[in-house]
Amino acid sequence: MTESTVRPSNPIWIDEKHDFISSLLTHPRIIHAELSTNNDEYDIVIIGAGFSGVACAYWLRKLYPVERFPRILLLERNARPCSGASGRNGGFLWPCYDSLLGYVEKFGHENACQWVDFQHENVRQISQVVNENNIDCDIDITRGNVALAQNDEELKYIVQSYEIIRDYIEKHPKSKMSIDNFELWDDKKCEEMLHSDKFIGGLFMHESGTVWAAKFVYGLLKYCFDQPGIDLITQGKVVRIENSTNIVLENGRVIIAHEAIVHATNAYAIEYLDFTRDKIIPTRNQCSLSRPVETMLWPFGLSARDGREYYCQSPKDGRILLGGCCWKSPDTEHMNQNDSEINNLVREEHERYFAQWHPGIAENNHTIEIEQEWSGILGLTIDELPLIGPLPGDEKQFLLCGYNGNGMPNILLCAKAIARMIAKDDPYKEGEENNTVTFIKMFLPERFINSTTKESSQKNEQ
Repeated sequence: MTESTVRPSNPIWIDEKHDFISSLLTHPRIIHAELSTNNDEYDIVIIGAGFSGVACAYWLRKLYPVERFPRILLLERNARPCSGASGRNGGFLWPCYDSLLGYVEKFGHENACQWVDFQHENVRQISQVVNENNIDCDIDITRGNVALAQNDEELKYIVQSYEIIRDYIEKHPKSKMSIDNFELWDDKKCEEMLHSDKFIGGLFMHESGTVWAAKFVYGLLKYCFDQPGIDLITQGKVVRIENSTNIVLENGRVIIAHEAIVHATNAYAIEYLDFTRDKIIPTRNQCSLSRPVETMLWPFGLSARDGREYYCQSPKDGRILLGGCCWKSPDTEHMNQNDSEINNLVREEHERYFAQWHPGIAENNHTIEIEQEWSGILGLTIDELPLIGPLPGDEKQFLLCGYNGNGMPNILLCAKAIARMIAKDDPYKEGEENNTVTFIKMFLPERFINSTTKESSQKNEQ
């Protein structure tokens, strides 16, 4: 059997049959690159109309008067916004509390704790934005998620991560995080809650959940279109940047950005931006969606193998979404940007996953059959940190990419930080004034110019 198949990648989240997509695609502010007769000069051009790019446009209008940045362009290479990773993910929304030990080992204690504090604030602000703008995106950050351990090593890792976050919260009593958010599970609790004896423990995180990411992004985009001066050009593939102002498209058209260019293209940045080519590793991941299952097996989300496998059941129709397992075929998925098809080896792992790890499902006469499946491209970085901030040596270009498969609890505040940087404002100040974290220095791309990642991390802790 071949590793790849011509079976199409068909994400449920961005099917044109959804009203939120079909109704917005006819908006007069959305213009095909070949048909546009608009002025080709803008104050700010944001390349990429997924979560990062649209969120950046949202914050530029939300935080600053129109007169500050009169004309903003979102430039999308696909036929419609949110066609990349933002429309192809699993919709999971939880900070990486369970991975905190790994963060500490790689980036230092204070950096690591601040990063999960940052992610917690990100989830909180997503909820605020949803409520303020009445965005219908099926968000639920109270259903919870549990990170599961399949062996002693994984359990030790999870328990130590819990102990680190517990100590951090005790030392920072004004933090918006609460120890009541966490609950350690042993093997008996796992068997009781999961109807499976395959897991020996876990960390349940109450304040986390799921969101329909594409619906959220389209809600932000609707807000942008309700403001003056924001356009979206589709099918405008960028091939190069000239003189930090000229954006050259595949068709030869040139768009000029007078104040700033934002690269919100995640893994696709390597196709046209030299700085990212040896720092971002495109990696294909895969999701599948089952046919409806009558019984609600788990009201919360679940993850295993340090987040490399993740799944949840819809409370609306009982379908189960499973993501991950690209470890099954690493040689074919790294440096792979083809999200139009799926990997058959990964599909086979999805097909047997629940029989292996939740045998009680079949014993209770439930069958989990794949109904729909798709792939999406992750933007992994060589040091496992996102690239957020000015392009080194060029204060007019900004990077907003490289989330290492963990964009949902990071993007909104990263985009907010970029909006503040463009406006010459302090991205740290809001967090300092509100006992939380709104940006982290180690995300800045300058770390590759000024020092090694380790040295940058140590400096950030001083």
